Amino acid sequence: MRTIAGETVLVSVGDGVADFCGIIQLNSTARIIWEKLITGASAEELTNTLLSEFDVSKEKAETDVIETLKILSERKMITYAE
Repeated sequence: MRTIAGETVLVSVGDGVADFCGIIQLNSTARIIWEKLITGASAEELTNTLLSEFDVSKEKAETDVIETLKILSERKMITYAE
């Protein structure tokens, strides 16, 4: 994760560079999810973090977590199985 020109982005490094499909720009929700993922947080912990950080419903937080994990997985930034 890097901040470039005031924007937070993910850029592959190491072995992931060969398979990487672009740069992922993170909004505030995705940034929080990423920061928690690197500490080993579960999907439930990610949802609870979003609930504590934002004024959203549990359903919205769960949806945001699932969608973010799906995107990161598709871009080979993480390994995630639903």
